[in-house]
Amino acid sequence: MASYQYSKFSKKQPTSISLVSWVNNSNLIMGTYQEQSESKEPNSKGCKKRKKASVLHRKRIRMCSNGGTEPDLISNLPASIIENIMGCLPLRDAVRTSILSREWRYKWVTCPELVFDFWFDQMFLGNHKLEKLVYPILKLHQGPLIKFALQVPAFRSCPDIDQWIDLMSNNTIQDFTLHISRGDNHKLPSRIFTFHQLRKLKLYKCVFNPPLGFKGFNKILNLNLQNVDLVPETFANFISACPMLERLRMVDCTSFDCLEIDAPKLKFLEFHGVFRSISFKNSLLLAEVFISFSSMDFKMGKCFSFNLIKSLSCLPSLEELHLQAFALEKLAEDSLPKKLPVTLKTLKILHLSDMYFEKIEEISCALCLIRSSPNLQKLKVTAFTFDVVDSVGEYLREQKSSDCLLAQLKTVDMLLFSGVEPEMEFVKYLLASATGLEEMAILPHAGSVSDGGESILNELKQFPRASPKAEIINVKKDS
Repeated sequence: MASYQYSKFSKKQPTSISLVSWVNNSNLIMGTYQEQSESKEPNSKGCKKRKKASVLHRKRIRMCSNGGTEPDLISNLPASIIENIMGCLPLRDAVRTSILSREWRYKWVTCPELVFDFWFDQMFLGNHKLEKLVYPILKLHQGPLIKFALQVPAFRSCPDIDQWIDLMSNNTIQDFTLHISRGDNHKLPSRIFTFHQLRKLKLYKCVFNPPLGFKGFNKILNLNLQNVDLVPETFANFISACPMLERLRMVDCTSFDCLEIDAPKLKFLEFHGVFRSISFKNSLLLAEVFISFSSMDFKMGKCFSFNLIKSLSCLPSLEELHLQAFALEKLAEDSLPKKLPVTLKTLKILHLSDMYFEKIEEISCALCLIRSSPNLQKLKVTAFTFDVVDSVGEYLREQKSSDCLLAQLKTVDMLLFSGVEPEMEFVKYLLASATGLEEMAILPHAGSVSDGGESILNELKQFPRASPKAEIINVKKDS
């Protein structure tokens, strides 16, 4: 079987049959690809649809083997059913439907979604062959292209990417993903900023620099940026030009002196990186905030802790706050009071990750946040303890539960629990303060606990509890 060869400098246009030959130059048969996808998500509705499509393919083969005596049902299916079948198939199998019959030869070219992902990459030996295939598939495509995703492992930046983007209609693309895994960050061509129908944009290892005069993505709902080079001075203007934005995720992007968020529809924010101050403007719907710092090797702005807490307290819809990695440690650098002058009155869920139980400053900061959240319902703490410091245990024993009765706190999750004195005293304080507590879940640290946490659990059950309904459970044992 001849393999497909194509050069972007050739005048000869690719044909569907030659492309099928190229795709078939693999030792995987029809259906193997979708079976791999089904094994990943055995319970998904999409898998059931893929199985139906596979059955149709086998039925077509049986018809042909009978010499055409049976009616060719698959070639006369209604257009709506064919569209559903093509939408359920992975790209590789969608292309290969060309061999089913003459009527199906060009059905795949109208697929509204082109996804080059991990499973698609299994057909090829490396980046080079994939580059040769993306262009002809886009060139042959007809009709509206709603989704394009390129997220194959070990994919490097290459000049062909800009040419691929040029082939896409700026009036139809709603979901665009470009994941560069290796090499330099790819500078996005200006054409991508003309995709005015975008609802979802996901970029990994790209250079994102909107041109002068860019008026924003008026319809975008979800923006996911990872390892992306940004221009901090213009990023605030870009966000404010996305009035429908609901979800913003920024991971290991450019550092910010001031991260300014002006997004009236924003409901979810995740930031992992570096900023020295943060400002929320017109963010009345923001309900979930995840903040973590990627490094400790930087100095915060003056009164950083007060700035962050004050900014969060001004969010009238904030219900869930995650402080991860170095976030709690950075907050602790400023000596927070026993209780904040402003309260996080709408906060219901607080997750403190990587909490150093050998540092009084961090524990004091955590208690301050808890005391300043009068409507807190769920607390989740991931412990990060190396050494036992006697002064920390003594500090916790001095804390009086009567100073703050946590009437709304229902559940507490203590993860990676080693059972050292500071952790035990912290739990004792919570049990004595949470008058409405229903469940305290303990997940023991496997490397520090020898008996599965049974001895720790037995000791915790001896602590006095402000709530008669409070139960203490071992998550590892019960899971």
